[in-house]
Amino acid sequence: MDHTPVWVYAGRLLAVAGVVVVAGAARILPAESTDWALACTILVAAIAQFELTRRLHAGRDDETGGGVTAAWTMAAAIAVHLTLAIALVLVLHLYRLLRERHGGGDLFDAFTGNASAVIAAHFAASLGAWATPSPQADTRGVIAIAAAVAAWLVVDHAVGLLRRRPSGGAADLGLDAALLATGAIVGALAPSGFLVVFAAVPVVVMLHGAAFTRQLADEASVDQKTGLATAAHWQAGADHAFTEGRGPIGVLMVDLDHFKRLNDTHGHRAGDDVLAAVGGCLRTQLRGIDLGGRFGGEEFTVLLPGADVADTMSAAERIRTTISALHVTTVDKHGRRVVISDVTASVGVAVHPYDGATADECLRVADSHVYQAKQQGRNTVVG
Repeated sequence: MDHTPVWVYAGRLLAVAGVVVVAGAARILPAESTDWALACTILVAAIAQFELTRRLHAGRDDETGGGVTAAWTMAAAIAVHLTLAIALVLVLHLYRLLRERHGGGDLFDAFTGNASAVIAAHFAASLGAWATPSPQADTRGVIAIAAAVAAWLVVDHAVGLLRRRPSGGAADLGLDAALLATGAIVGALAPSGFLVVFAAVPVVVMLHGAAFTRQLADEASVDQKTGLATAAHWQAGADHAFTEGRGPIGVLMVDLDHFKRLNDTHGHRAGDDVLAAVGGCLRTQLRGIDLGGRFGGEEFTVLLPGADVADTMSAAERIRTTISALHVTTVDKHGRRVVISDVTASVGVAVHPYDGATADECLRVADSHVYQAKQQGRNTVVG
């Protein structure tokens, strides 16, 4: 059974309607022959960059917000007639479908989202005119390019919210903006010399390389289910804090109660949604200097630099209370919508230097306190 909210379908329908209406209306201004030639040039450069990126990063998915074709479709939005720019989006996504064997639904969503961003960028750069923007090398041209990039990012973010796509951090936004700015500059310069399009290929490949490198680093340090640090990354951060720190350090071990029973009753998908919700709880309750991690299974660890015994106990109780107040909407193993509201956790507390000189020693103490919390009836803090 499909549990996608109606408003998501409404958003998709609105995006499709917008693309169709604008593409149809754009036909009243026929594209020039130079537009066709430039569109074909951009298409060839886009395919060349796409193939180079696939070879250099075989087996990896591109997760930059604008996608693997963003720079080139932005160039088209700036340099050619809007009808051709939208057609270029479709051709590139069809090509990607053939090369990567994505599902039809993925192609549909990618095309409508990318085409919507192209339309927004086009009108932002042309100040609302149907004509090709063709910004000049002056202050007005710089403003037009900046407006196009901003419009694209806003639309892309809105589409991401509709599809519940995770948003990246500042570094990811910077990479997206760099790709889009490169495409916009190429679009502005291309009418005076098509070779600039091909000269931009290695630049775009390099930017995608930076995006892939960041993706790999994130995957190595962030647990994908919870958004918290992986066990290895948390351990490295804890070891560094214990080595460099001069004040007290709080350590928490958080263990979800009866998690196996939850999995058996509702299914593993529901269990994963609960883990994600608990990860969100921890992130909202921690300070910027704290570090939350997934220790393994349904166990979580928390590092609290500078927290004394009172501060650490207070943080532990706050986390326990927040978890017990969770209402997780999910789908059970039979495909039925359920709301899980009986999630609780047992929390063990340890504080450096009283309970140990190292992170491992404090973890062992916190873990033993978790077992005491279980013996005392669960859903409690022991320290």
